[in-house]
Amino acid sequence: MDLSKLNPPQREAVTTLEGPLLVLAGAGSGKTRVITHRIVHLLNERPFGAMARNILAVTFTNKAATEMKERLVKMGGPRAQGVLVCTFHAFGAEMLREDIHRLGWPKKFAIADMGDQLALIRRAMRDHKVDDRAFDARKVLTLISKAKNSGLPPQVKPEGMGDDYDLITHMVYPGYQLALKAQGSVDFDDLLVLPARLLREHEDLKQKYTRRFRYLLVDEFQDTNLAQMDLLRLLAGESMNVCAVGDDDQAIYSWRGAEVKNILQFDRFFPGTKEVRLEQNYRSMQMVLDAANAVIAKNPERKPKRMWTDRLGGERLRVVKCPNEEEEARYVAREIEKNIAHGIPADEIAVLYRTNGQSRPIEESLREKGIGYEVVGGSEFFDRREVKDVIAYFKVIANPRDEVSLLRIVNVPARGIGDVTMERLHGHARGQGLSLWDAMERSEGYEDLPAGAGGKVREFLRMIERYRGLFEGGNLAHVTRQLLEEIGFKEAARSMALSATTADKKLKSVDQVLNSLEAFEKREGPKASLLTYLNRLSLDTRQEEDEEGPGGNRRVTLMTVHASKGLEYRLVFFIGMEEGLMPHGGMQGEAQNLEEERRLCYVGITRAKELLYLTRAAIRVKRGKDIPSTPSRFLEDLPPETVELIDLEAPRTGAQTDQEKNFFANLKERFKAKGATKGAGGGPAPT
Repeated sequence: MDLSKLNPPQREAVTTLEGPLLVLAGAGSGKTRVITHRIVHLLNERPFGAMARNILAVTFTNKAATEMKERLVKMGGPRAQGVLVCTFHAFGAEMLREDIHRLGWPKKFAIADMGDQLALIRRAMRDHKVDDRAFDARKVLTLISKAKNSGLPPQVKPEGMGDDYDLITHMVYPGYQLALKAQGSVDFDDLLVLPARLLREHEDLKQKYTRRFRYLLVDEFQDTNLAQMDLLRLLAGESMNVCAVGDDDQAIYSWRGAEVKNILQFDRFFPGTKEVRLEQNYRSMQMVLDAANAVIAKNPERKPKRMWTDRLGGERLRVVKCPNEEEEARYVAREIEKNIAHGIPADEIAVLYRTNGQSRPIEESLREKGIGYEVVGGSEFFDRREVKDVIAYFKVIANPRDEVSLLRIVNVPARGIGDVTMERLHGHARGQGLSLWDAMERSEGYEDLPAGAGGKVREFLRMIERYRGLFEGGNLAHVTRQLLEEIGFKEAARSMALSATTADKKLKSVDQVLNSLEAFEKREGPKASLLTYLNRLSLDTRQEEDEEGPGGNRRVTLMTVHASKGLEYRLVFFIGMEEGLMPHGGMQGEAQNLEEERRLCYVGITRAKELLYLTRAAIRVKRGKDIPSTPSRFLEDLPPETVELIDLEAPRTGAQTDQEKNFFANLKERFKAKGATKGAGGGPAPT
């Protein structure tokens, strides 16, 4: 195998075969290449008789494991088939299939699915006289999972720190575990916890596994939790031939139980660790890296590293202030349209945001321009059930002959018009050559309908007709609120949700439709009508998007920053660069994790290969009100020479906020200071 194409640090990581090794692989530094080369080099060198079966490589997804195995076999030939490449959980499951009976489970055990787990949680709650309707079983299950991943059973927090859920979780945990064992099941987290128990309690098993797996490699090490670290330490044995590859600057999953200290304190877990830093980036222009380096350098707890590239220069980052979120979306769509016209393929463009709710205005603006897009990690806003239901009401009110929409909402929320009624009305419509609406108008005259159904159908039609008149008078958002309140739409959506969190998401989706209508009315003025709104949202453009055009079936990607990790695009729009969004203010009362938010910002910036836009709205709608926003603190960390400021001043009420004035004044001062330094012979900053 030719190692000459590796850079010096990559080569050092590949050829260091004995003892603990931490490879700090910065964004775009070729870490997968290093892992695969290292495994093949192990097979080639075979120190002390190392063979494929002696190597275990752990990844975090089945997809990543499959891709790595394919690359290994391509590079190393058939002998590489014997290398075990899998996820932590898949490895744990294999261990348990052989030896779980030693812990008192039957040899043939089942892995409980979410439904099974929730049923056991609810039963355990009832055993402790806890009302499983008042307390969300899913939240209890989440807390149990977090506890298992931390390696400790759920604890009651000190007085004043915990809540009812902490106490309930502590109470039901033993019963839940007993019930799992009684039915011969384990849950997903047990696939980590129980193998560690086997190795700790059975010395012969520990000897068996440490003798076989003499070389361990772990990818994305910054994403490991304490249970995974515990299992890894037990497998490493005395030789500690552990190669961990990761980047503490991209540790963004603490909410899933990941512990960044696993990578920061690796040498404490594995004394005598050798560290290799991969700092050469093969993805981005230097301008992008200078910005990313400046943002992440402010984190106090990190392994110092500075990414660099041979791709010097590049266009400056565009930091764009927009009047509001609608203008932000329109600006992004215009720039995407322009860049596609200049030759950047749509699938080389991404829009990143902190929360899924931010996608709605972007989706609308892209639809307006007929630009194809794909939402990653979550349904498209207009594909969400509640949103489709509200839009279906609009369509029926605007056009009573829209039978698809009519059938969708005739019994949403439930009003006693069931499937039997609608099926028979459909039969009458076909038999008499009528539209479904016309057949419904005659419903009280049909004798084959269930008792009372005809009256309920007529009542529904009169309600639709009444709102048709109200919508013709304008005030679309106001009339929609009135309609949803009259039919009890939000209450019905809440009652259908499986948890309080899901209910909250459903109601927020409905509120976003209302925000969309309000923005449309402001923009269109007297021309705003229900029909023009629906025409603008028309999904007919989807057919055009799906057809092969000159550039093939290519779409702009919309996703959260979390979902973007590991991906790269020529052009990236990172929207919502405001306090409360980026950095996020914290979820459901939890404290803000500023260091992780800074790492998340770093991940977002480093997705860009050539050009990056950082946009923000001066005013954002929150709970129906226009609220001035504060620029993200991360914007102030950007080196002035990497930034081009764009201020989209549009007519709006209210003066510029003090925060905005200070932000732009500070940046201007830094530009002046930079210019003065250059004038004094200081020269440009080194790259």
